[in-house]
Amino acid sequence: MNQSRSGHSSTLITKGLLVGVEIGIPSPEGFIPIIPKYVSCRRGAWKRGANSFCRIISEYGPNGIRDSIERSGLKVVYDPVYRSYMPYINERDVLIYNDPKEAFKELLNHPQSADERIARILGEILGDVDLSSVGLTGSYSLNMWNAFSDIDLVIYGKKSSEDFLTKFIRRAKALECKENYGGVFLRGPCMPWRRGEVLGMAVSWTGVPKVISGHCSMVREYHKIKIPSKVGNLDIYVSPGQGEALLYPPCVKDENGRVIVSFEYNAGYLLYNGGRLEVSGLYDEKSLFIGTREYPGSVRLLYNRRN
Repeated sequence: MNQSRSGHSSTLITKGLLVGVEIGIPSPEGFIPIIPKYVSCRRGAWKRGANSFCRIISEYGPNGIRDSIERSGLKVVYDPVYRSYMPYINERDVLIYNDPKEAFKELLNHPQSADERIARILGEILGDVDLSSVGLTGSYSLNMWNAFSDIDLVIYGKKSSEDFLTKFIRRAKALECKENYGGVFLRGPCMPWRRGEVLGMAVSWTGVPKVISGHCSMVREYHKIKIPSKVGNLDIYVSPGQGEALLYPPCVKDENGRVIVSFEYNAGYLLYNGGRLEVSGLYDEKSLFIGTREYPGSVRLLYNRRN
């Protein structure tokens, strides 16, 4: 792998034909944390050239990632910084690494290579969002989509993510309402803030900082990350509209200055919308972490004037 990492939601294929998506958190030099998504198989529903792939992840979140790691056969490595076994890929084992921005440019330049509805869908939800802040991930970025694939977008930067959120909520229809995200429980308004139906197709998106974890003090530098060990439930107040909640990993401050970090992106809207929240996670006097595989935790909206 000769290029620098592009961050969260970059897609890659290893020399062993494992397909994964990068997790945008700091990691040891030369290693990329990934979510394994597909493995090579004989009669898979996903095709790339002469190769066939089967999906191995059933859901995102701590439990889903744990299961996909087991199904992939990926050898995990214990990382004392995160205090967890991590799904690291050595950069030397990467065969293909896709920058989401480059994949999006390719889609715009060659729209005939994908479903003809995509151009209309992008026009519907992107509007005047700066296209240089948009990326493409998932199966479309790897030219291995099928009839039931989501269009997976990446939106770079806080302002672009906030602009896109406003447009997406207005245009998308809810696909489902659920509370369990692979072990992380989220209880709040049911709305298509992160995944929804647009013109008959499922569209998902993730907000990403321009620098890996550069928006969040608690996970900015690998050797200085400290995950608390104390487990508990906290009643906290988060001021609404903190744009860092829409970037991976969602990261906000409560009324006492404690930094709230979620490794589960679906918690982002609850943290962005703010208000009085009941949060379960790993915490100390400086930070509170949600969505760790050690203790997934939960977020529940208690009160917000907006709702």
